[in-house]
Amino acid sequence: MRIDSAPIPPPPTFPALRVVAIVVAYADERNPIAIVDRIHPFVDHTILVDNTPRGHRLIGERQSNDGLTIVANANRGGLAGAYNAAIARVRARDPHATHVLFLDDDTDVDAIGPFLASAVTHELAAADRVAAVAPTYVDRATGVRLAPIQLSRFRWRVLPRGQKEPAAVSFLINSMSLWRADALRRIGPYDESLAVDHIDTDYCLRARALGYRLMLTPALAFEHAIGARRKYRFLGRTLQTGGHDPARREAIGRNTVIVARRHGWRTPAFAALALARLLYEALGIVLAEDRRAAKLAALARGIASGFLARAPAQPQGEDAETRIASGS
Repeated sequence: MRIDSAPIPPPPTFPALRVVAIVVAYADERNPIAIVDRIHPFVDHTILVDNTPRGHRLIGERQSNDGLTIVANANRGGLAGAYNAAIARVRARDPHATHVLFLDDDTDVDAIGPFLASAVTHELAAADRVAAVAPTYVDRATGVRLAPIQLSRFRWRVLPRGQKEPAAVSFLINSMSLWRADALRRIGPYDESLAVDHIDTDYCLRARALGYRLMLTPALAFEHAIGARRKYRFLGRTLQTGGHDPARREAIGRNTVIVARRHGWRTPAFAALALARLLYEALGIVLAEDRRAAKLAALARGIASGFLARAPAQPQGEDAETRIASGS
């Protein structure tokens, strides 16, 4: 008896990615050149931004070449200014780039090869309405995985830290995120008035307002450090605190309020989430940090400054007039 079987279709193919990496160097004690050399086999070009105020001692020994462009930014506009300077250079040097991969100088880049080679990454990166794809972040100091958040207009949901399947999320941290070059043009520049804290929060919300999706691929993970985090227990749960100094706590308070004022009218759930974020910040200071009074006072000053600041304007990108109010 002969049994005919249907032919097995070939696996789907996706357009080749032309990836330019943006590496921002800020700390003198780190070696950004080592990162540049390690990622070279996986990307088409690298833009290395020297964001140290007086010039990084190791970057000065390196010259731009076919695979590397060095940009001196001297921390103008903070991390946001470094990103904007690099993106402008990407457009001028490599207008055919399809994607931009953001990397900080303290990110573990071992995951770049598997991430950029993954069929899941290629499938998601090729989708028209996906602005960015990223693996999940694991804090280097605490070992705690990112808790992904899905935000709707009036509520938010925290996905399990052990999430395995790709998921649409509302926020990605910049480092190790892979953004479509055309989405970056449409969304516009990073907000240099925020400098560092919540520039990625603001950018993700602006992407969502244009109808884009942000995708997390949690089967892949990378280590990264945000502040000097430490774990603590509260009501039977393991939490982590940022460990930032008072000056940074003031910036966090200010920027959290500014971003909430900017986007909360469209997505009230984000305003509530921002309030919860400030309470979480204060809780960590009280339960797990030193210099509590100074840090709480700085956080309070920042919150007041955010409320007293002039009504926050949003940086504009291409096709800003077609912005879609997102309720998804």
